[in-house]
Amino acid sequence: MTRTHLLGAASAAALACLSTASHAATQAPITGGGSTLAQFDYIAEISVFNAVKKSLATFSTYWEAGSGTGQEAFIYDDLTCDIDKVTGANGGACAGPAGGAGNTVDYGASDATLSSTQISTWATSSFGQSAAGNLIQLPSMGVGISIPVNNPAITGNGVLEVSDNDLCGIFSGLLTDFSQITDSGTTPTPGPFNVVYRTDSSGTSFLLTSHLSAVCNANNSSPTVTFTATTTFATLFPNNGAGVINTSAFPNAIGEKGSSGVADELAGCNGAVPDAFGYLSPDFTTVDPQSDATLGCEINGSEKSPLVVAGVFNGKKSYIPTVTEIKLGLLHPKAGTGQNLTPPANAIEGANPALWVPVEPLVTEGYPIVGYTTFDFAQCYASTAVASAIDTFLLDHYKKASYKSIETNNGFVDLKASHASQFFTTIADNILANKKGWNTDIEDATACSGLAGR
Repeated sequence: MTRTHLLGAASAAALACLSTASHAATQAPITGGGSTLAQFDYIAEISVFNAVKKSLATFSTYWEAGSGTGQEAFIYDDLTCDIDKVTGANGGACAGPAGGAGNTVDYGASDATLSSTQISTWATSSFGQSAAGNLIQLPSMGVGISIPVNNPAITGNGVLEVSDNDLCGIFSGLLTDFSQITDSGTTPTPGPFNVVYRTDSSGTSFLLTSHLSAVCNANNSSPTVTFTATTTFATLFPNNGAGVINTSAFPNAIGEKGSSGVADELAGCNGAVPDAFGYLSPDFTTVDPQSDATLGCEINGSEKSPLVVAGVFNGKKSYIPTVTEIKLGLLHPKAGTGQNLTPPANAIEGANPALWVPVEPLVTEGYPIVGYTTFDFAQCYASTAVASAIDTFLLDHYKKASYKSIETNNGFVDLKASHASQFFTTIADNILANKKGWNTDIEDATACSGLAGR
């Protein structure tokens, strides 16, 4: 069974643009979007930034189009990709043409790292390196991927406990009944369950499958599935189409678009509450009661999510994805696994966007399904007001206590509180300034000389 859930109109919480471009002396908003995992956090942060009016350039609407679309829109400089995905215009496809008045994309937000193809496209395209300098990809915040569960016997967070073997069986289709979950201290009510997954290109899927790729094998998964890190969950299954799993391969799978789509389906906004597992950032669950995340309907008179999550074993101990336990996981990547666990060390490495985001598929302590959500920027902008505002926003995001409170309330971990804390100094020195002479900073005079800018 497959259902789809169209994202609603982009939130109006991000204030209207008041910016003025210095090069052309015309108004220019800061435009972009992407991640639905972090959408409520970013909308809150953008609202705070815009209200302070530190710069004549402020952020326009944040388009919660999903990580994959946010990356695509930014790489190809086509804001219609974000807009159409959210509104459903043009069948949800990019309308183009790229760039131009009203269609520039200044940033992207994702929970998946840029692919080698995307990085190559930037390096060779007329709207990438030759126009806007280096492609900049930065870790924004630490995050965990929760496993919400609906079962009559499971009434609180962590009451049901699942192992990696359970996760591999659940998300490959090998396990289909709650009676097959045998590692939990609490026995769930027996009966078949559904699995709610993301049909769109999703960083949430990327972070989940990054972990599954490290722990799943032929003994604990369906023989038709080999887990690899992917933004499109359905591609793991045979005969999928347009992000949708073929029902013959996984008959109990329910497909939804966006984090809100998954949360709404699990909470019963689309009808009866299904006996099911899913995967979401914790702000869409009761783990983070102060989060800004809301449902698309009212449940018991409120738009706040009623969802509870399974505890996930890391060794012999089960953890739930609180900020404290996600932070513990991020602080303990398993030796010999992961990528980019230390920041770039020289100008050549600093110019390579693939080296700036840590990937931690396995951790030795704490909540085990963790990673980082990311920002994507250009090095050079047509408006120095936009470039200056982006610099200021990043400094506030990484340093200001008010922004850290927003992150904590929404279930995210401040970058400086994670294993990636050492990245902050490198970002401050070489992306927000040019203290080491790498010329990789935003709006660097040498690197951006003669370039039109994004």
